[in-house]
Amino acid sequence: MFIPRHPVVQNQFCQFYGQTTVSGGAGDVLAYAGSVCYLDDSQTDATVKIFVANETKYAFGFLMQKVKTGYHSIHPAGFMMPGDLGSSDVIAQPSYNANGQINGSKPAPVGVAHLGVWDTIHYYDTSAINAGARLLVRKNSMSEMTDLGAATYTNATEVAVVLKGASAAQVTANVNNTTLYPIRIKLLV
Repeated sequence: MFIPRHPVVQNQFCQFYGQTTVSGGAGDVLAYAGSVCYLDDSQTDATVKIFVANETKYAFGFLMQKVKTGYHSIHPAGFMMPGDLGSSDVIAQPSYNANGQINGSKPAPVGVAHLGVWDTIHYYDTSAINAGARLLVRKNSMSEMTDLGAATYTNATEVAVVLKGASAAQVTANVNNTTLYPIRIKLLV
C-alpha cells in the first residue's frame, strides 16, 4: 500500500521535543518561530528538534510557532496566561518522573513549514543581507539562518534563498532586538 498524504495537513501532527529545562516553567521560550528543525531519529513518530551546537542532522523544515514552557513554577500545571489565549504560541506542559517531580516538558504539537515564500525575523548576520544570498543554519541554540562563513553552519545544507533582504543597519537592529525587520525568503527544504 502506498497512500498519498498532503504535507501541510500532515505537518500539523508534528511534535516539538527537546531543549527542555527542569528549572523552567515561567513561560520560558524553548524555540522561536522560524527556527530550523530536524526529525528526531530516536522517535517513531514525527518529533522535531531544533539545531544546537555541533549537530549535523538534515534540515526538515521551519517551526511555524514559538514554543514556550508552561507556567508550572509560578501557577498550577495547565495554567495559561491571558496573552497566550488566541495566540499562535505552543505551550509545552511539564512532564513528571515516577516520584511526581517535574523533569522537563512534554512533546507539544507544532506546525512545520516547508518550501514556499515566507517572511521571517529569525536570522543572524553582521552585515547586509542581499537578495540571492544562500542561507544555512547557524550553530546556536536558536537555529537561526545566516549567510556567514562555513564555520558557523551546523551542516552544509542550504535551507533558504533571500528574495528581499535587509540593510546592515536593519540587520543590526533586528539582531539587537530593537526594531524587527523581516526578510523574505524562499525555503529550500
